[in-house]
Amino acid sequence: METFLSPQQPHSSTVWAYAEVTDDTRFTLLIAESIISCGKVDAGDIIRRILEQPIKGWPGWDEFRTKAESGERATQSGNGAPIRVAPIGMLHSTAHMKHIISDVEQACSCTHNTRSALSAACAVAVAYSAALEGYDKRIILEAAIEGATLGNHLGEDDLCPDVARRLQWVRKNVGKGKSGSRRNGLNPGFPAWEGATFALALVMLYDSAKDAILAAVNAGGDADSIASMAGGIVAARNPDTLPQEWVEIVKRENDLDFTPLAEQLVALRRYSAPNTGST
Repeated sequence: METFLSPQQPHSSTVWAYAEVTDDTRFTLLIAESIISCGKVDAGDIIRRILEQPIKGWPGWDEFRTKAESGERATQSGNGAPIRVAPIGMLHSTAHMKHIISDVEQACSCTHNTRSALSAACAVAVAYSAALEGYDKRIILEAAIEGATLGNHLGEDDLCPDVARRLQWVRKNVGKGKSGSRRNGLNPGFPAWEGATFALALVMLYDSAKDAILAAVNAGGDADSIASMAGGIVAARNPDTLPQEWVEIVKRENDLDFTPLAEQLVALRRYSAPNTGST
C-alpha cells in the first residue's frame, strides 16, 4: 500500500470513512489544544476534555470514565500513551528532560498509569524533541533510551518488559545489516513496550517519513499507532519527506487545520542549549 484506500471495516461497531483519522490523532490534538489553552500540560484540563465525549475508536473510554469519576487512574498498558505525546516533545527542549518526563506523566497517567506505557511515552516524547532539534537518529535513540529510563519509575508495575532495555536492543541490532523484523525480536504490537519500540526501530531504519509510515502500515499490528509515532518523529527531523498531498487529504477529509496548532505550540517551546542530559 502506498496511498489512501477505501477502509476495510474492522469487526466492531466503529465505521471509518476514507482517510479518517483514528483515536491516535484525536488524542494528540486533544493534548495540543489543552497545552495551548492552559499554556502548559494540565492533567485536570486533559481529564475534563477526555470526559466531554467518547473518543471514536478508543476502546478504553468506558474504563477511563469509571475510574476518573471515582478519582482513580486507569491502568492500561497500550500504545495510547506514547501516541499522544508529540505536543510535549514540541513544548520542551531535550535540555529540559525532567520537564518532559513530568509532563508525560501529567498527560498520560490518567488513562495509562502503568510503568511500561509511561516509560514508552517518555521515550517517544524525548525522541520528538531531539528530532525537532535536528539530531542524528543515533542520538535521537540515545535520548529516547534516557527518557525511557527516567520514566521507568512512573506508574504501577504491569510486569511488562523494560522499554529502555528493548531500545538498547534496537541500538545494538537495528540498522546494522539486520532488518528489525519480527523474527529478529520486534513486533508491531498493541502493548506500548512493543509498539513504541517498533516505531523507534523504524526511525533508525528510515530517513524518509513516507517510507517509515508505509513500513509501519504494511507491517500490520497496531499500524496506525506505530505509523503515527515513527512517521511523526522522522518528519520532525526531515519535514520535506512527508508527502504534502497526504497531509492535504487528511486535512480535507477530516476538516482539520494543523498549522495554527503547530505554530502555537512552537511559540510555547522552552528552548535551551541542546543536549541530551537530564538536567
